[in-house]
Amino acid sequence: MPQGASHRKILLLLLVTASLLLVGCGEQKPRPNIVLVVLDTVRDDLDQMDPSARPNLRALSAESTVFNNAWANAPWTVPSHASMFTGLAPAGHHCTHQNPKLDDDKVTLAELLSAEGYATAAFYSNPWLSDRTTGLLRGFAKIQESPVSGGLPGDSGSWRGDQGGRGSVTFFRRWVKNQTDEKPFFAFVNLLEAHLPYDPPAASRHPELTSADNVSGHWGLEYQAGVHAYKDVDWDRLQKLYWSDVASVDHLLSGVTASLKEFGLEENTILIVCSDHGENLGDHELVDHQFSLHESLLAVPLIVRAPGYLEVGQRDEPVMLSDLYATVRELAQVKAEDEPFHSHSLLGEPAPASRPLIAQYARPQSHLLSSLQRLNPALDRDRLERSLRTIRVGEVRLTLGSDGEVQLFDLAADPLQKENIFASRPADVKALRTLLQQELSVYQPGGRSEVELDEATREQLRSLGYVR
Repeated sequence: MPQGASHRKILLLLLVTASLLLVGCGEQKPRPNIVLVVLDTVRDDLDQMDPSARPNLRALSAESTVFNNAWANAPWTVPSHASMFTGLAPAGHHCTHQNPKLDDDKVTLAELLSAEGYATAAFYSNPWLSDRTTGLLRGFAKIQESPVSGGLPGDSGSWRGDQGGRGSVTFFRRWVKNQTDEKPFFAFVNLLEAHLPYDPPAASRHPELTSADNVSGHWGLEYQAGVHAYKDVDWDRLQKLYWSDVASVDHLLSGVTASLKEFGLEENTILIVCSDHGENLGDHELVDHQFSLHESLLAVPLIVRAPGYLEVGQRDEPVMLSDLYATVRELAQVKAEDEPFHSHSLLGEPAPASRPLIAQYARPQSHLLSSLQRLNPALDRDRLERSLRTIRVGEVRLTLGSDGEVQLFDLAADPLQKENIFASRPADVKALRTLLQQELSVYQPGGRSEVELDEATREQLRSLGYVR
């Protein structure tokens, strides 16, 4: 047995033993069902949408706790989900561009809850989540991948705008229908429709869009490669397509909430809805969610419906997606002494406003940079081939590039991060740099050398604009 796998089994045994001892010490609430829905690539600034285009998110928010200051630990799928599932920052879980496979010695939420008697299931279409690619779904007893091209068994013809979300919701509904009161369940659903390509179904299209309007994943690669100039892009049209896709995600979310209600599971089910990261829609002259650690990528929606655990309303304290690990563990009554440094349960006292938020972006994988250079041989590859790390305390934000670039922003005065003020505030730069080093010093260096993706995964990623 590999050393990492053996370590993980020992840790699981210790956690289960600790939890059983605690259960015997006093009466506790019955363990709730827990459903985590990730609205892949959905930005936090949902107020840009017509309220009528997001009725389900609005309705859910009205009966939930809404965290207005939530941050992703990374700007793309793999490291962000790894932080949710392990409670670690990217520096701790090492699940990055170069090392997308989660290390064997990292114990996931699904493994913990499965060992505690939870039924576990995952429903998704994003190929970055598959076992063959990352192993992020380790511990889920039921794993159902829907085709990223959309459609369901028995469908005929094209299902425009469907990137697998319809399948994920359908399979979730079939699975949850068969859950009984004998054991609680933990279900994970990832809905990909807001991700490139932007080609929403007719029912959610903005009225000013024609049926021919779309933005392909290949166009996204071309823009990143410098084939298209910023001034030549119709950004209003692109944004309307994106927000129409978000409206489609809102509709899919209703399938999850309706299933819980239909099968009498709503009352004893904690529903957590968030995004894994945002999207650049011309922000900072960028598209997609690469090469950047701006607020447009890190600020994410986070809504938790937890009657009996959290009061309905708005909360403004700084939180990170890595906090979901500690939160779900507490909900499932899995106690241990090894709470990760960057994971604090949302059920406890709100974090102080001065809590540091951190995020990282590892150097892009070579296959992405090679794809861009093939599209534009004159591409300045060195400009993109760098890592980024950032820290935010209150409204002040420092970002450091591995190439030596320093960015400092005062978000109170400049929420869109347009004016880099690092030269005029050296004391802030020094203090935040020191604090960032301290925050990351809790982790040991690690990870593996860059891995090669299998051809099946590469083909799926091509359709999403990750490779050419």
